[in-house]
Amino acid sequence: MKKFRNFGVVYSILTLVFNSGLLAQPAPPAEKGKLTGRVIDAEENVPMEFATVSIFTLDSTLVDGGITNQNGEFSFDLKPGNYYVEIQFVAYQKETFNNIKIDNKSTVDLGSIRLKPSTTSLSEVTVTGEKSEMVIGVDRKIFNVGKDLTNTGNSAAEILDNIPTVSVDDDGNVSLRGSGGVRMLINGKPSGLVNSGTADALRSLPGNMIERVEVITNPSARYEAEGMVGIINIVLKKDQRRGVNGSFEGSIATPERYQFGANINFRREKINYFFNYGIRYGEREGEGFSDQYFPLADTPFHTRLDRNRNRSGWSHNLRGGADVYLNNTTTLTAAGMFSYDDETNKSDVLYQDFLDNNGQAGDMFEKTTRFDEEQETEWNVDFSLNLEKIFDPDNEEHKLNIYAQYMLDDETEDSDIEEKVYSSSPFNLANDSAYQTVYNNEREENYLIQADYVYPFSANGRFEAGVRGEFRDISNPYEVENLDENGDWTTDPNYTNDFSYDENVAAVYLQAANKWGPISVQAGLRGEYTGIKTHLKETGEENERSYFDLFPTVHTTYHFNQYNAWQISYSRRIDRPSFWNLNPFFGLTDSRNIRRGNPDLEPEFTDAFESGYVYTPGKSSYYAGIYYRYTSGVEERISYVTQDGITITEPRNLAERKAYGAETNISIEPLKWWNLSANFNFYRRQTEGTFIPDEGEVQDLSSDTWSWDTRINSRMQWDNNLSFQTTFFYRGEQETTQGIRKPFYMMFMSISKDVLKRNGTISLNIRDVLNSRKFRYELDQPDIISTNEFKWSSREIRLSFIYRLNQKNRPARNGSREGGGMDAGGDDMEF
Repeated sequence: MKKFRNFGVVYSILTLVFNSGLLAQPAPPAEKGKLTGRVIDAEENVPMEFATVSIFTLDSTLVDGGITNQNGEFSFDLKPGNYYVEIQFVAYQKETFNNIKIDNKSTVDLGSIRLKPSTTSLSEVTVTGEKSEMVIGVDRKIFNVGKDLTNTGNSAAEILDNIPTVSVDDDGNVSLRGSGGVRMLINGKPSGLVNSGTADALRSLPGNMIERVEVITNPSARYEAEGMVGIINIVLKKDQRRGVNGSFEGSIATPERYQFGANINFRREKINYFFNYGIRYGEREGEGFSDQYFPLADTPFHTRLDRNRNRSGWSHNLRGGADVYLNNTTTLTAAGMFSYDDETNKSDVLYQDFLDNNGQAGDMFEKTTRFDEEQETEWNVDFSLNLEKIFDPDNEEHKLNIYAQYMLDDETEDSDIEEKVYSSSPFNLANDSAYQTVYNNEREENYLIQADYVYPFSANGRFEAGVRGEFRDISNPYEVENLDENGDWTTDPNYTNDFSYDENVAAVYLQAANKWGPISVQAGLRGEYTGIKTHLKETGEENERSYFDLFPTVHTTYHFNQYNAWQISYSRRIDRPSFWNLNPFFGLTDSRNIRRGNPDLEPEFTDAFESGYVYTPGKSSYYAGIYYRYTSGVEERISYVTQDGITITEPRNLAERKAYGAETNISIEPLKWWNLSANFNFYRRQTEGTFIPDEGEVQDLSSDTWSWDTRINSRMQWDNNLSFQTTFFYRGEQETTQGIRKPFYMMFMSISKDVLKRNGTISLNIRDVLNSRKFRYELDQPDIISTNEFKWSSREIRLSFIYRLNQKNRPARNGSREGGGMDAGGDDMEF
């Protein structure tokens, strides 16, 4: 019967809201007593989250109420008197406790309350709600991405790009609230699937494997300090219902893309098996241009660059594991993941060079073509073991978790490059040709061990402690060969090297939390030691550094009542340079515009302050928050031109950055079948810093930008199991340290129909309806002025079918909403 639990989450919340309205509870006086208990599924002997608890006086006046936490627990402060309590959950029999007497400062514990399944079948239950697409908490937001129709058939990159305030650029860089430095996790832990530093990693992870995405903008001390603007945690699907259940998803799309995925679970008495598989074949074409002016060249000139790109290939992802229930207090979870990608990437670049005519392009004097065909293969394996020991069966919060993980990622790129130069009119006969081969192999091994202990020292208080060690070893041999006049391949020493990167991070943290009446306080301190070593083997250059830092966190929440809360929080964060940002060799697809890393990068440090208010009156929900971040050692990608006319783009440390912002989320139901939601993020970002190129004068890289972004979503659901959804995005213009990033907008549409007695769903999705998804930016510096535009992919039309095995789709009549629920989405601040 646990399969009905998510089915009734919003039902429970709405029932409580309907019954209780907006009862604001003042701070309880000292003479109040306490009522506690824990709700358990009678069949499966597991806690029931989101069960509704209603407390009445003997004249049937509702005086308090709420929903159980993730451990099935509840606790209420009550005035002395006599009460009765009702506990209910959809598809379960209601339990009533009569004649409960509360005395001064006394505690009445109802113990373990075992709810039995109702004899009414699911098909006979009138369902008034389902799990929300977005659950708003004061410290995080949870996006149940499977509920968003426009996500059907999407990859992880596309799903993230569909989440408010989150964006993914063409290089795989994820930003949050307009800033980079986001820490990506899978199931709360690092993974090679999302941390390889390339967009292909996120695109190869199929969306059918994703259960939800958690956006944590101000994490507590329990989380690693990595991630300047916060953490995005991708939670993969795993069910624990008895018997066999799962889902199967297939889709076809134009431009050409085929995808199939399966999620299977099998639960027996002492073991739960879970299995996910996804396979995808796709072809994606991109195009772009750049108009460039080089005013400081010995002879100023203009260049028009046109780029066309085609990426095609197969991707496989396999994940499996088991939860073994050694006894009623000890669980061992073993999981493994394997992914394999095989792609062919073709890039065609055309350079046209023009004489300068008073700042405008004059006559063309040279044309160059460059064609790169690259074969890319990548495989990733990931093994993990997790042991959970609960010390008190009646209080599952008293527990110890020990986690160990091994990751191995290997990526190889083989490129054949042909370049032809046309230097005489009419530029149709090549005057010179060059041929290159590029071999690039990146291999990463990662070991992680972590232990977390939680001790609840009172009904509302807990103490936590933990240790963590992570060890990374990356090697990257990079070799470039040129074809000489004799037809022999010779190594190019300017680009050939073998780069290695070792990173060791050891951490320890302490954290305590308690609640006094309506006020919850959580404070923690995390210490992290970092040791990093880089080595260029060909030249013998080494760069070794180590540092120890403390990262305090404070979270304070005032609970007005079950549906109103206000939080103020602070955390200190670090953003260590990634491997790709340290690696001085990157790629030669575009020989005139080279992106590379910088081995001398230092980490960024951020002090983040945030305050947020959540209000969920009935079927609507509102969130409003403000935030401020101060960052030192800001890492920014800087472009400059060498004496050879090559544009180099590499990261450098600037001085500091201040970011101010306000964010709001609104969800309303104008009609019972229509949900409207919107997110708005307004921010100001001030950056101070200077830059001295290897060849040139000091450049002032200060900037002050005001910008905003928004996501507006409309979802309509009718009684005939037909749904229609439209989503619109807009990201405003931003001033960067070297120019301007132009506005960006996009719209999605989706229509779906439940079939086969709601066991199946057919969906038609149109991604980028307006074909407007273009990245545009301008550079305005002494040595280069340019206008740039690139389109990642074109409009996509996709047809998908999902079949659910023992998992009927739940109708969402009279109560489904995208926002709402005072669920914090995790362990923090739930006391």
